[in-house]
Amino acid sequence: MQFNPGFRLSKLDISVITVSFVLASFLYQYSRMLCFITLFVVAHFFLFCNLARMSRIPELIWAGVFIVCASTSLKFGVLSVEISVGISLFTTALLIALEVQKPSYHGVYWQKLNPNLEKWFENNCHAR
Repeated sequence: MQFNPGFRLSKLDISVITVSFVLASFLYQYSRMLCFITLFVVAHFFLFCNLARMSRIPELIWAGVFIVCASTSLKFGVLSVEISVGISLFTTALLIALEVQKPSYHGVYWQKLNPNLEKWFENNCHAR
């Protein structure tokens, strides 16, 4: 493994974002809500994968919370869309707050939030 913390953006990321914007503009003609959901999920993909560089388990937790909230709003009408978005954003903030406290945090501002990352990386990520 190579030590490469901080913001990252690959060609695949750019492709996913571009396709998502094209899809969202197509969906906007039919449903503003589907357009919003698409952009909301893509924004979280970018935040989790490129800025916070979150591990997979928190990403999956967020996805589960979002799916439950979106389903209860759109399919069953139990929650309002605003409450579902609020719960999802609260979950986002909570997961990021937990992630930046990990000794392995390697997203943006890692130098300030996790100044011991290089040492952690040396001890945990080099081939033995």
